[in-house]
Amino acid sequence: MNVNEEIRKAVESGKVVLGTDRSLKLLRSGKVKMVILASNCPEEVRKEVEYLSRISGTPLLRYPGSSSELGVAAGKPFSVSVFSVLDPGASHILSAVEG
Repeated sequence: MNVNEEIRKAVESGKVVLGTDRSLKLLRSGKVKMVILASNCPEEVRKEVEYLSRISGTPLLRYPGSSSELGVAAGKPFSVSVFSVLDPGASHILSAVEG
């Protein structure tokens, strides 16, 4: 599975949230189906996202590239450290990681 391709499909056909603040808020409310962290995500953000995903049972994918590369994969002209999937749409991104 090409993760970049599945991320792009999720952005185009599903519902996603980009950014730390909105992702953390939605993680706390249990509305996220999957969260993706860039490899260079700030440590304090990474720890909080990992904790919230663990207690909520939300699958977490550690993206191998930087936040700039994650932004490009999402088709955005800016860096993305935290990417949340609310609805995968036509993508198979949820199968990229086991709960």
